Amino acid sequence: MQYIILFLSTLVQNASFTLVSRARNSNSIPYHAFASVVSNLVWWFVIRQVVVNMNDWVAMLTYVTGGTIGALLMHYVAIHHIEKKKP
Repeated sequence: MQYIILFLSTLVQNASFTLVSRARNSNSIPYHAFASVVSNLVWWFVIRQVVVNMNDWVAMLTYVTGGTIGALLMHYVAIHHIEKKKP
């Protein structure tokens, strides 16, 4: 169960970090502020789990996998749904 929680929280953390990176390049301060708050809140939760599982190789692989999937999913969602240009 701890690996599922780590995977999901890492996925959300990296998705929110990707959103912050994309929001930083937009002209919207509220969009950037929202993304930043979410990213930092989730980061705090994830870093606590990482510290507790520092020497656990399965946790490390779970973290890397969740982070990669989260970043790629948010990149797709941002391009196709959030930042979609209207004709």
